[in-house]
Parts: sequence; C-alpha cells; structure tokens
Amino acid sequence: MQRLEQRERRLIYVAVALAVVASVFFAPSLLPRRGGYGDVTVQEARSLIEDKPDLVILDVRTTSEYEDGHIEGAVNIPVQELSARLDELSNEDELLVYCRTGNRSAQAVDILWDVGFTEIYHMNAGITGWIEAGYPVV
Repeated sequence: MQRLEQRERRLIYVAVALAVVASVFFAPSLLPRRGGYGDVTVQEARSLIEDKPDLVILDVRTTSEYEDGHIEGAVNIPVQELSARLDELSNEDELLVYCRTGNRSAQAVDILWDVGFTEIYHMNAGITGWIEAGYPVV
C-alpha cells in the first residue's frame, strides 16, 4: 500500500514538473500583446504608418539592402550595430521594426525590449511581405 502511494506521489511530481516546463514554453505566446504592441502584418504596418505620423520606422537590414529599397521614411540601423547605436533612438519612441523576412527584426525587438523600449511593433513578414503585398519602396 505504501509503495502505491509513493508511486502516485512521483507521478504527481512528474505531472507538475511537466506543467511548469510547458508553461515556460507556451505561456508567452498565449499572452496578449502589451498595449497593442507586438507582431503586426504588413497590412497593419501600413495602417500604422498612415495613422501615426510620429512612428519611427526602423529598418535593421544591412546598409546595402536598405539602399536597394526601403519603406519611405525608414531609419537604417543594421541589427549588428543596434546595441552600439541605441542613442540614435528614444525609448519614448513608438517603433515599427522590420528586416527582410522577420528574423533579424525579431532579434532587434529583443535587444530593444532588453534596454527598456516598450512601444514596438514588429512587421513579422519583413519587407519581402511588404513588396509582395504591392506596397511601395524607395
């Protein structure tokens, strides 16, 4: 009888441990965006640009990629240089961050969050999605 209780206790401990591990991995994706900030589609990004004249559009691709075509009004700070160039931004700015396909911009968003930026939109399809949607680049 005592062995059965020990086995049941172990199973409960394992179940609790698995629940804790699962919550660490899955809970962040279940949380709502903070204040409406977070990943946005290219359509949402375009609306933001049109509706928010003070929005800072941050292109984190390389300089040569930026020169090949970018969203009008975008500021270019390559993700590799972002940590060293944070003084060019204000953590009070509302930012729209993008790259080519969303990978580097996700890294940039992490960097910005870590230093206290909170008003960040991430255009998760990148400029590739922007161009595929037929939106202009300069």
